[in-house]
Amino acid sequence: MKTLKNVWLFLSFILMVAGMASCSTDDDPTGVEVSKTDIIGTWEVTANDWTNSEEDSGRNDHVGQTLSVKSDGTASFRGESFNWTLSKGVLTLSDNRGRSIRVVILSYTGEEIQASYDCTFESEMYTEEGNYTFKRV
Repeated sequence: MKTLKNVWLFLSFILMVAGMASCSTDDDPTGVEVSKTDIIGTWEVTANDWTNSEEDSGRNDHVGQTLSVKSDGTASFRGESFNWTLSKGVLTLSDNRGRSIRVVILSYTGEEIQASYDCTFESEMYTEEGNYTFKRV
């Protein structure tokens, strides 16, 4: 009987370790791997949706806008300038106003990018999140 108890205890321990190992410690999703040269260029919005902490939302209101990603580490979107970095499929845009936009590239075909994003304005305690589809122009 004592041996059976030890076997159950051992099996319970193995299941607990396996369960913990299968859990991700990284809550932030990573995107598909793309290189910097893959995303450099001009991209036009073909679809979008968003919502923000003020409970406003919109769909396809940025269609036709362009995102310009330059090789010098700068980008522009909707008349605003940003610095950008790319790591593990996540494009991070930041500006001198304390704004940080995290764009997770969900799919990349060379001519189209589908992405989700979240934006934080630290000084205003304002957040926004949504999805974009871009087509290379």
